[in-house]
Amino acid sequence: MEEKEISQAVIGRLPRYFRYLGELKDEGVERISSQDLSGLMKVTASQIRQDFNNFGGFGQQGYGYNVEYLYNEIGRILGLDRQHNYVIVGAGNLGRALGNYINFERRGFILCGMFDQKPELVGMEVRGVRVMAMEEMESFIRDNDIDIAVLTIPKAGALSVAERLAQTGIRAIWNFAHVDLNVPERIQVENVHLSDSLMKLSYNINRYTKEQETL
Repeated sequence: MEEKEISQAVIGRLPRYFRYLGELKDEGVERISSQDLSGLMKVTASQIRQDFNNFGGFGQQGYGYNVEYLYNEIGRILGLDRQHNYVIVGAGNLGRALGNYINFERRGFILCGMFDQKPELVGMEVRGVRVMAMEEMESFIRDNDIDIAVLTIPKAGALSVAERLAQTGIRAIWNFAHVDLNVPERIQVENVHLSDSLMKLSYNINRYTKEQETL
């Protein structure tokens, strides 16, 4: 049976559902209606039901959603029921900050290695993980069942490093370099442009300021 194609907009909302449901579970909430979840998340109840119907629904009329069950099911859909090994390529400030973020590990993302071309960074440790020379990258990835490479290097070197990563059998790249990568379709790429997010925030500040000035 052919798997149903799910829109990226729906997929983009799943981590938010997972996060809110996790908080509800931790608070001891056993079940919740789409209307109550709507009030928390500022997503319409209709949208919530439509999103969940893409995966079979999960709820019962008049009962709502079992919080723990729904939390676990969304985690499974997101692939969080299995471990993902990852490496960070680029041990500068951003790379080290990501390496120190322990919430990734709580979600099953295990930092296995870090790499950098600067001799002064090689040998440094981040939460017990040693920074290795770039020459060791390919063999380490192949030998350690690495799923994901996190790319935190400058734009100039990102394309050539991505080509090297593609030869290792890596399955995904979390790309913080400000450049579009040319990799095979089998490699999933998630681009993160921090400055874009900041500019969006700037726009919203500017719009709000103008609205207040017209009142």
